[in-house]
Amino acid sequence: MLDIGRGSREGAISVEASIKSCGRTKQWNAALWLLREGIRSGAQAVPSQYVATISACGKGRQWQHALSVLSEMWEAMLEPSVIFSYNAGISACGKGEQWQRALALLMQMREAKLEPDAISYSAGISACDKGEHWQRALAVFREMLEAELEPNVVYTTMQGPARARRAYNAGISACEKGEQWQRALALLSEMKEAALEPNVIFSTTLQGPVRARMAQAPIYSAGISASARGKQWQRALALLREMREAKLQPNVMSYGAGISACEIDVQWQRALALLCEMREALEPDVVSYSAGISACGKGEQWQQALALLSGMCEVKLEPNVISYCAGISACERGGEWQRALALLTEAREAKLEPDVVSYTVAISACEIANCVGPGGWLLAG
Repeated sequence: MLDIGRGSREGAISVEASIKSCGRTKQWNAALWLLREGIRSGAQAVPSQYVATISACGKGRQWQHALSVLSEMWEAMLEPSVIFSYNAGISACGKGEQWQRALALLMQMREAKLEPDAISYSAGISACDKGEHWQRALAVFREMLEAELEPNVVYTTMQGPARARRAYNAGISACEKGEQWQRALALLSEMKEAALEPNVIFSTTLQGPVRARMAQAPIYSAGISASARGKQWQRALALLREMREAKLQPNVMSYGAGISACEIDVQWQRALALLCEMREALEPDVVSYSAGISACGKGEQWQQALALLSGMCEVKLEPNVISYCAGISACERGGEWQRALALLTEAREAKLEPDVVSYTVAISACEIANCVGPGGWLLAG
């Protein structure tokens, strides 16, 4: 049984371990009880217990309680772990989608003559990213660099590069969400120039390089997605090529974004090539197939589009409304109104309710073939 009231060092360690355990299981209320029950019983709470409790509240998305504990810590004049407590508070606000409060804490640190570290800035960038404020995320990122927390500093452990990657990753993600693809690509390029390449060995063990490669893949995916949004299919394919050259396996998201980029710029041959390459490496998803179908349709290759649609069953994928809509659109572009209507019927038989776009495209196909009368009614024969 846990002896909360015991004032020994062993007792304090035991309470802290219990609070951390509550944090891992997102039992924020139990963590709060342990901290406050210990204080009520007269035990001397240590800074690390407060930090662990703030972290537990953050993981439970209880930013109000996190800030309350942070305030209690300041009132108790527990200064040795003040930076760690701020970091935990900023992170908690970010997880609670309170980006303004996260930035307020970051500013408060500077006003208190405290130097935010890489974790402080990364948590602030992440909070802005989750709040979809890419301008703020970039501003905080620049502040981090101006504070000479350079990503290319040589660290003896994985911790430094990992933090830098998290900061870059959050910045790229924020730009991508804000459809600022040029800024996202600039950050990706800047990251590479900062010697944060996936094949750099940051430790003497195998675990370091493996972690580095794993951390880099989502960043490339974000860059490829940003390229797709910016209608830059050449850049998207170049990033995919760079991933392979760096011995990084593109994931479903990376391939899907690349195919979407080709779809937007009507590069149906390249979209098909990517889909084939994807099938050889991993299992495609419905989104990737739908993008491929759409790319073929926009390229007026309705046969290829229908081949992809029917081929989805072979890889155990169920076409969704978007898949059928892309197929119907491909038939409409190819003047195949019978096939467009057949797909519309097939979608309904599959218990999928086609959307307005699907019906509109099917009607358009019939109008082109002069088999639709006034009001959109099909003519006999």
